[in-house]
Amino acid sequence: MPLSPEAQRVVDASAARMVKPMNETPVEDLRAALAAHAIPATTPIHHRQDIVVPSAGGGVPVRIYRPSDAPGLPVVQWMHSGGFAVGNLDQNEEYLRTLSIASQAVIVSVDYRLAPEHPCPAALDDCRAVWEWIASAPDELRSVDATRVVIAGESAGGALTFALSHQLRDEGLPLPVAQISLYGTAVMEVTNPEHATALLSPEDCYWFWGMYVPDPADRTSRQASPGLAPDLGGLPPALVVTTEIDPTRDGTEEYARRMQEAGVPVDLRRYEGMMHGFATMTTVLPAAKELFGQIVDYLAEVFARRR
Repeated sequence: MPLSPEAQRVVDASAARMVKPMNETPVEDLRAALAAHAIPATTPIHHRQDIVVPSAGGGVPVRIYRPSDAPGLPVVQWMHSGGFAVGNLDQNEEYLRTLSIASQAVIVSVDYRLAPEHPCPAALDDCRAVWEWIASAPDELRSVDATRVVIAGESAGGALTFALSHQLRDEGLPLPVAQISLYGTAVMEVTNPEHATALLSPEDCYWFWGMYVPDPADRTSRQASPGLAPDLGGLPPALVVTTEIDPTRDGTEEYARRMQEAGVPVDLRRYEGMMHGFATMTTVLPAAKELFGQIVDYLAEVFARRR
């Protein structure tokens, strides 16, 4: 089916703002455009704090959202979208405030280093450093339950979620109670070139991947394409969300099925009539609002298992 009328309006509005396709636009201009169109935060949050997590890469900025002073709250580590090359702590501000309140979880949003200035594995290294910091239950998180942590992300952030899960499993380290990937790729491959939009085309995919992993031969590495790993057993339970209109859809769904075959509990949900990039557009897309509720329900379920 084609894009829903609501989704088509969003795509048309985005296309109207673009002077050139994303892959022909200087990355600095894309970053500026994203900052200019960030959704203003209107939802009050009990506590919000920016800090820098120590890391080998010089420190990782994070933003912490806390819904209350209750002790023992679970944690969600969030990685933003942006093709590994754009994005910041402000782009999901309103979304993460509402998610923290609805899920009654502390959310730690990660401002990982961006390509092309910092190619792979810089972003993954930053996400790993934040994971280790959360697991240590630092004072800044105010007595959270570090045994109930979910890692989650959208698009590039979803890809980092997959990669971090593999890295932790491969090294025999404690795993998150679950992983949530919103149309993140597990393999750097365009499987559905017919499903291009102004928000993501096959050319955009290769352009972003080229900045993050400049050498095509390296795009089959476990850091870039964890879905190529022969063994997927022992990974954390997963909520994997895909959209009908996405150049990378089938590859992500195949990865989810392979995890299921390896014995990993996977909840795979495809949103028909939606495009890559829809999930955080809860104010304009009913499907995004529906997905938000499903994410909250999923978090409640996985957190309850570890009480």
